[in-house]
Amino acid sequence: MASLRNRSLPRMTPPTEALAQTGEYSILGLTRTEDQSVIRERQMGFTLVLFGVATLIAVLYSIERYFYSRLVGDPVSLTRLVPAELIFTYAWALLTPLVMFAAKRYPVWGQHPKKHWIFQGGAMLAFVIAHNAIFSLSLAALDSSVGIAGLPKLFGQSLLAWTVLDALVFCVIIIIHHAVVYYRVSKDRAIRASQLEARLAQTQLQMLRMQLQPHFLFNTLHSISALMHKDVRRADSMVAALSDLLRMSLQNIGAQEVPLQSELDFLQRYVEIMSLRFGDRLKVSIEIDPETRDARVPNLFLQPLVENSFRHGFGDLGAGAIAISVRREGDMLRCDVRDDGRGLRAGHKEGVGLASTRQRLAHLYGERHAFSLRGAPGEGVHVTMAIPFHPYDRAAAD
Repeated sequence: MASLRNRSLPRMTPPTEALAQTGEYSILGLTRTEDQSVIRERQMGFTLVLFGVATLIAVLYSIERYFYSRLVGDPVSLTRLVPAELIFTYAWALLTPLVMFAAKRYPVWGQHPKKHWIFQGGAMLAFVIAHNAIFSLSLAALDSSVGIAGLPKLFGQSLLAWTVLDALVFCVIIIIHHAVVYYRVSKDRAIRASQLEARLAQTQLQMLRMQLQPHFLFNTLHSISALMHKDVRRADSMVAALSDLLRMSLQNIGAQEVPLQSELDFLQRYVEIMSLRFGDRLKVSIEIDPETRDARVPNLFLQPLVENSFRHGFGDLGAGAIAISVRREGDMLRCDVRDDGRGLRAGHKEGVGLASTRQRLAHLYGERHAFSLRGAPGEGVHVTMAIPFHPYDRAAAD
């Protein structure tokens, strides 16, 4: 136990740092992507940008030195300045991938920051020496008057002249690398978070549907069981209707939205079951705007409202009328379900059907929906829903 108490817990790192430290990210993005064409495209784009920036710096600096030389009375031609400046900046460009690799392998944060800082200090020194060595060798190769004998002097002059600038360039490359990596990590985390949120919403909707369907099935089977003792033929017809109903439900399993016509067909089977149970005491009227039959609506959203009228509005008597209407109002689809049952009592609490429908609308449409429930004792209940009107695209749904 003492040894356990003396052990130090591992240091927790922030999520973004933890992702960056996995080595999965670089300035080119995810390094373990399976699409090699994407990697090659990014590498080509990075190379073009890197040498494009180096060329621009060399040209601008050559122009600046050209005018300065004329100002001090010692003019130097651009044909001599531009090659030397291109060699100088292209040497930076050639060394940049190595600097970024070192920044990725030994970031200035992590579990051993002191070691990484020491390493980066050595890498900076190596960068300065390598850059001036490349520059000096290239100039010696282009200028025959320098020769091998003059190379050490040229290298020493380069170190004295450019050490500070090279060190600053090294730091800028490190900063840019870390900034881009953090940007890519943050962007990837945002994408993952949005995908996770979408999957969570999808799972919640599935759970709501799973909660609703057994509720409806239980009530229907209970009705069939009760009818078996009174009228076997009607009970058999209800079993056949229930079979069709379940088959239609399986056709749309996993779908959050379906065409309105599919929902109406499902509702018609349910009404048929209820009519077989209650006979002429039940009247159901359905009024549908023809242009809305292909509208996109939540799967299984009308039947729970009609079932609610049966259970709470009419009870076991099953005597009453239900009116269902669907029409388009601008860019919204409006659905109304009215009954002339017992209405809403004081302290009314929503059942599974209404609560599930309300939650599903909130998940699917956010603030772009309306759901109202009103009524009074003896005056029936009126449920109104409004959702965005969108034609059902079967190709997109598949």
